Amino acid sequence: MRTLFAFLAKNVHWLLFFSLVTISIGLIIHNNDFQKSKYAAVENEVAGKVYSVSNSITSYFGLKITNEHLSEKVANLENYIQYLEGQIFQMKDSAIAQQIIHRIDFDSVSHYRYIMARVVNNSLSGNNYITLDKGSDAGIIPDMGVFSATGVVGMVMNVSANYSVVLPILNPNFHLSCKIKGTNYFGSLSWDGKDITRANLHELPSHTQFNNGDTVVTSGHSFSFPEGIPVGIVEGLKKQKNSNFNSLKIRLLTDFGALNEVMLVDKKNRVEQQELEKAAKGVERRSRFK
Repeated sequence: MRTLFAFLAKNVHWLLFFSLVTISIGLIIHNNDFQKSKYAAVENEVAGKVYSVSNSITSYFGLKITNEHLSEKVANLENYIQYLEGQIFQMKDSAIAQQIIHRIDFDSVSHYRYIMARVVNNSLSGNNYITLDKGSDAGIIPDMGVFSATGVVGMVMNVSANYSVVLPILNPNFHLSCKIKGTNYFGSLSWDGKDITRANLHELPSHTQFNNGDTVVTSGHSFSFPEGIPVGIVEGLKKQKNSNFNSLKIRLLTDFGALNEVMLVDKKNRVEQQELEKAAKGVERRSRFK
């Protein structure tokens, strides 16, 4: 406090000078219309720039929330598409198919649920894996399928409360049941550990018709993916030892080097189906030893 008083006493003449200047300027502006208008213009200009910068900062930090809302909307739309496809398939021979009723709770009859997530780590060397920013708290569980806007990414391997690790196509341990779009014959897709843009479709029946440029999609013969999700494009035939099957070279549609946002999919009645099939296998095994 003593230092403050000493400073004021030492600089009292400057304080008095600036006070008088401020009062003088205030009086001039207050009593002269011209100066008052100029001051108002400057004040508005400064205030406008301050508000503009403030709004820009606020908008920037609001982008994350906006993006999350958009991502959730995309997931809801994907659910809605699945519902509509199911309704059209069930009523394809009926005129009612032209008037699908939107009041039905499509989420309760859709076979799959969808969750959006963001990639926070993407390893593209050796045994590749991908880390997502959502986990069990967001409803993610192991074995959920993962795909991007262009094609299949992989399958959830491990889950914590806030993160999940995905086993991608670009991992030698990943295998996916796929088929050529428009056919019902399926094979097993896997990666040979070489090119991150290519994979191979093995065990495809040799009489399956295909052309270079055909689209390869998920077969639906798994718990992780519904039928018809794009995987890649046929680029040619590989040498095959077994004449009963073909192996195809596939160009993957997902650009793993630029992966940012993904969608996870889960079959709602998966546990029920797994338990039923497990029980059936148990009955078959017991009958063999009787």
